[in-house]
Order: sequence, then structure tokens, then C-alpha cells
Amino acid sequence: MPLDHHYILASSAVHWPIGDVIVTALSDGYFDMPLAHVLTNFSPQDAASALHRAFRPTNPRLDVNVFLVRRTGEAPILVDTGAGSGFGPTAGRLRATLAGIGVDPGDIGTILLTHLHGDHAGGLLDADGQAVFGNAEIVMHEAEAAFWLQGDLGAGADEQSVTFARAAVAPYLNRMRLIREGNVLPGIDAVFLPGHTPGHTGYRIGEGAALLLIWGDLVNQPAVQSAYPEAGFFSDVDTALAIRTRLDMLAKANDEGLLVAGMHIEFPGIARVVRDSIGYRLVPAQWVAAF
Repeated sequence: MPLDHHYILASSAVHWPIGDVIVTALSDGYFDMPLAHVLTNFSPQDAASALHRAFRPTNPRLDVNVFLVRRTGEAPILVDTGAGSGFGPTAGRLRATLAGIGVDPGDIGTILLTHLHGDHAGGLLDADGQAVFGNAEIVMHEAEAAFWLQGDLGAGADEQSVTFARAAVAPYLNRMRLIREGNVLPGIDAVFLPGHTPGHTGYRIGEGAALLLIWGDLVNQPAVQSAYPEAGFFSDVDTALAIRTRLDMLAKANDEGLLVAGMHIEFPGIARVVRDSIGYRLVPAQWVAAF
């Protein structure tokens, strides 16, 4: 069989102990996008240079990560659901990855959504448009629901994305919980990170030294947007607010030594944030010594 430029993906999962829970990074796969269509508020030439310096292709590859949270005696929790069937053959691997670690979709008790873009909520449905997670409660920020699900199209909400968001959550409407900031489940707090979408939300797991912030799409292109946080992303609903949120959280993560996880940080997607000469860099967590 001739080989093309796509990779065949095996199920991929990496486990991290965070206090009394195990957080498992799950690979949903990846998809590629043309550079000219991806970044905003930043020159394509500078973006290409940053990608080249990081040994990344200049047509950026977006890893898609999902995070599973498990504590003894409690139903497993998912943070996002990946891309589902809408992003081509190299994405939408979540169900296979869960099967690889012995977790059935029916086992999932709660799904914490960072936001309702297709590569985060697409996995809620199978290829026939039916609910994948038959027993899960869906949790999202009330501003996210208001923007995508209620009323007319708002500024920055294109019709295709609204149609998708409404279809994705339709089978779950009778088991949906809307939140603001603060505690959402034992040991898990919602952190409001608006801009990429109006209700974009991260989830902080654990406490004290055992703490992980799953920050969703705070950074979509890690090789560029960590070094140059002023670079926007094409799907930002409010680019200026997304940049302010990114700058604030990168500074906080650096200053507090936070362990962070992102849906588009290269798999397994868990890193430390370190201030650099031209912004920040993301250091993969497995290479950080504990002092």
C-alpha cells in the first residue's frame, strides 16, 4: 500500500496523578490547516518563522486532546469530547482511545465543555447524529450557552457554527447544567477565560502543589501564540479579549508555576509555562524536574 502524508494513529493515553485523582490525556488525533487561514493580528511571515524555529510545519498541525479525570468511587469525567466525525480521517479518535484504556462512553458521568467549537464538542455525537454518551451530564458556562444556543446569531457567531453547536447538544438538553466560575464538581473549579468564545472556560483540578489547569483553547498554535501572545486565531469570537485573557493567564501560569493542559498543545498536552525573551514557551511537563 502506498504511503501518503497522513499518519495512522494508534490509541494514545498518558496518565498523570494530580492529588487524589488521575488525569489521563487522550489523543483524539489531529488535523492540518493552511497557515494563511489560521492566525490573525500577526504576519504570516513571522508566524512561519516561529514555526520553523520550533521545527513545526508551516501549514500548522493542530493536535486535538481530551482529558479524562478519575477518582476512586466516582464516575469518570471528560473535559471536552474531541472532533467527532467532522474533521477528517486523522481526528475523531476519542472512542477508540477510551476503548484502549477500558472506558466505555456509557461510563462517563460528566462532560465539562471548555466551549462549543466543533473540535471540542463534535465527539458528543456519532456519525449518525446520535448521542455518544448516554449517561453523561453536560456542563458549560452560561455565557457559552447564551451565545450559541439561545436567540439570534450574535456578533462573531457564523450560521454554520451555530447550527453545529445546537445539533451537538440537542440530545443532552435534559441533562445540561450551566455554570459560572467556581466549584463545579468535588475538587474541580471552573475558570472563566473569555475571548476565544464568550463562555470559554478552563477547569482547575486539585489544590496546593497538586494542581492542574486545563485551559482549553487559550493557545491554539503553541509554537506561535506562546512566544507571541498577541497573535490571534481565526475562530476567536473576540480577538482583543482573547489576547488579553491569554496574556493574563500566561503571566499567572509562569508566576505561580502552574501545570497547564491544553487541547492543542502537542500531545500529551501538559506543560509548564516559562517566561522567555520574546514572550513565553511551553515546556513539556515530563521534562520538568521536581525541586
